[in-house]
Amino acid sequence: MNKKQILLGTVIVLVLAVSAAWQLSQRTAVAPTETISEPFAAEINEPVSLDVKAVSVTPTSRVTQTSFALAEGDTIASWDFKGAYTDNPELTAKAQNEIARLSELLVTATSSEMILSVGVANQYELLGDGTKQYEYLGRAIQANPENGLPWHNLGVLMERLGALQSARAAYEQSTLVQPEFKFYHYVYIEFLITRMRDDARGIEKAFAAAEKNIDQTSQLLELRAQWQAP
Repeated sequence: MNKKQILLGTVIVLVLAVSAAWQLSQRTAVAPTETISEPFAAEINEPVSLDVKAVSVTPTSRVTQTSFALAEGDTIASWDFKGAYTDNPELTAKAQNEIARLSELLVTATSSEMILSVGVANQYELLGDGTKQYEYLGRAIQANPENGLPWHNLGVLMERLGALQSARAAYEQSTLVQPEFKFYHYVYIEFLITRMRDDARGIEKAFAAAEKNIDQTSQLLELRAQWQAP
């Protein structure tokens, strides 16, 4: 299926870019649109520290969910991976400088805490540091649990690390908190088709939710055809 067709025409608040050559086996985290160049005047918020160890708690799919833990049965062998900037000293330094800049803004952030946290998480993705990426996505979720962006990016991370049940919960949550966004439905359904093809009930449920919220689109028809293909 042509994934460029899935992404074309999809207007998403807080999404800067989606990888044009997006592969099924390695999805790309989405970046926020807002460019932060000036500090924000507000109260100091202490960083949120999340436990990145596997725990036997399955995330509950509901709009009010404000935290995330690995799904029961999921384990992560290593939180490190080869990022786009790995082994490139110049680009690594660039990412570290951007992390320092955004982290300084986070000290006084209020309304933009979610955006800044996603921005920091994306820099850690480039560096291949899954632990820090997870931590800052968790912070973004706590800052604004009703925005689908950090949930989607968390799904990308969990899928990359092989925690597929956790990835499923995060992708689904993005569709629950912002059901009007077509992109999140497409990503979730494609994940299910690719990674959990035998879960017919779950896939039909995802299709039904998508059709209820965004109607029957040509992309959904293509995804269904992809699933039903021999």
